[in-house]
Amino acid sequence: MKHSFLAFAISLLLIGSSMARTWTSSDGSRTFEGEIRSYDEGTKTVSVQSSGRVLTFTEDKLSEKDLVYLKEWKASKDAPDPLETVSASVVGKEVLKTKLHRLDGKRYRSAEMEKAPEFYILYYSASW
Repeated sequence: MKHSFLAFAISLLLIGSSMARTWTSSDGSRTFEGEIRSYDEGTKTVSVQSSGRVLTFTEDKLSEKDLVYLKEWKASKDAPDPLETVSASVVGKEVLKTKLHRLDGKRYRSAEMEKAPEFYILYYSASW
């Protein structure tokens, strides 16, 4: 029983960690499955891991759809971490130190900050 649960957990981990997608050649005649490793806009080279090997080629060999994906992937990699921008402000540092909660139906649940807020609402109550 323990072994089957362990095998199931490992298989879920391996399936979930894979970010492979189908890449298509510029003329649409060939496709392959692979996970992007790097993209250099300067040299216009792409590195993709496929079947245990790393393939490196120029972006002109890819379809328009894949080129759009490359630009979006690069932009997401270059974007600053939202929690770093929060911790740069005085209020953000204090918010990250505290426990955050959210209302889930009629219950309060613990929460984590997922993205930088546009504004902060602070509620203060004093009892005299």
